[in-house]
Amino acid sequence: MKFNEKYPQLKEKQFLFEILSSTVYSTMALENQVVSMPKIQEIVNLLLNDHELKRGKFGFDQSR
Repeated sequence: MKFNEKYPQLKEKQFLFEILSSTVYSTMALENQVVSMPKIQEIVNLLLNDHELKRGKFGFDQSR
């Protein structure tokens, strides 16, 4: 079973945005690198939008 088949909610952009934002924020906080949550959300949103533009749609490459 592939990772994206096991966790289909990761195909939802909003869910992935929330998970990535909270994970990056908490990891940086553990390393005493405090960055505001709005700044992290802005960066994550830019990265997800960039990925979406390059792929033509949001999602994962199923051929990998």
